[in-house]
Amino acid sequence: MCRWPKRYLVLALALVAGALALSWPAPAVESEPALLARWVQLGPEGVALSRVVTTQPACPAVLVDGAAQPMEERAAPEAAYPVRVCELALPPGASAATVEGQPLPLPPVAPRRIVVIGDTGCRLRGEEIQACNDPQAWPFATVARRAAAEQPDLVVHVGDYLYREEPCPPKAAGCAGSPWGYNWAAWQADFFAPAAPLLQAAPWVFVRGNHELCSRAGGGWFRFLDPRPLLDACQDHTAPYVVSVGPLQLLVLDAAAAEDREAPPEQVAIYASQFDELRARAGANAWLTMHRPLWAIGAEHGADGALFQTNPTLQAASGNMLPSGVQLVLSGHIHLFEVLDFAAEPGADAPAARPPQLVVGNSGTALDPPVRAPLAGLTVAGAPVTGGWSLHQFGYFVVEPMADGWVATLRAVDGSTLATCTFIRKRAHCAL
Repeated sequence: MCRWPKRYLVLALALVAGALALSWPAPAVESEPALLARWVQLGPEGVALSRVVTTQPACPAVLVDGAAQPMEERAAPEAAYPVRVCELALPPGASAATVEGQPLPLPPVAPRRIVVIGDTGCRLRGEEIQACNDPQAWPFATVARRAAAEQPDLVVHVGDYLYREEPCPPKAAGCAGSPWGYNWAAWQADFFAPAAPLLQAAPWVFVRGNHELCSRAGGGWFRFLDPRPLLDACQDHTAPYVVSVGPLQLLVLDAAAAEDREAPPEQVAIYASQFDELRARAGANAWLTMHRPLWAIGAEHGADGALFQTNPTLQAASGNMLPSGVQLVLSGHIHLFEVLDFAAEPGADAPAARPPQLVVGNSGTALDPPVRAPLAGLTVAGAPVTGGWSLHQFGYFVVEPMADGWVATLRAVDGSTLATCTFIRKRAHCAL
């Protein structure tokens, strides 16, 4: 029996292994995705902006109806935001658009289903610590997935995107490892990552909240979400604008800085001018959208749960009178769901009833105390509340048109129905 010397056997095995290595496919190496976020947002004068966040060295192109159109750089990487923001205004009437092979949602001819969310981030500030790692305690990712499954053709976020402002306390397991601060990591964790399914489902209208003031997350707001050209410096007051989606007008007012408990004259003057501008542009079928409610009722933290009303600055600036075509006031800021319906003001020459106030501030951040007192019969800014509904539960709002108004459903995190509301000729009614 022939025996090969050991050294020859080792050499032969090495040659075979080398041949197999040359012929066998190399394992795939995971690379960072080209796009960290992509979306379409609606802005002034009917513009539809496609935007992406990327770590690539240059902005990609958007394929619009088969033709490549290069995106422009909106914001270059910097220390707190080591990502590139790119944008392209989509041409009106485009029928298809993709970026890096991924589809972009296009504006609807007329909205058939609108999703409304607000106050979505995970609260990390002071003693108010939310368990960001627990989808029951912070359900925004689930809300976004459920809302995307509704197949909306428009999403309205009524403000407050970033709540991770301070580090998670050392012994708080529910938020352990969370990024925090005014930077890309916090924005990605609090908004872009959980919102991804909904960002890809439909165009958005972004409303600025008080968490996006210059003293807080304003830098990220202007870098990522403000619909106008990037400013050289952060500003706490920006001009209102109008978004037209088919027969519906959204009057977007930046009320982020409006004081809740008093009415500083300098602020009243600023917002009075903005209300005048919207009065000149409002049509017959408009919603006024702003983060802080014009007329709303909340409950104080504490054992007594005393009620408070908001917002004296905006009330003084508007004179509690809106253009006749405004059918609804849509806001967030108070972390619950609320609808207030108003009667006509008394007097022989009484104007039409105020439009109802809708508050959707229950889409993720820690909820405010529930409003337990009956709302009907209260008076808000001189007008009686004829119907009031409030719910202290996480969820999102789905609005659909009907012949003479809108029918809407408040859905829980699991998609079940919490309330059904109608909005018809400035009157609201909800069944809980």
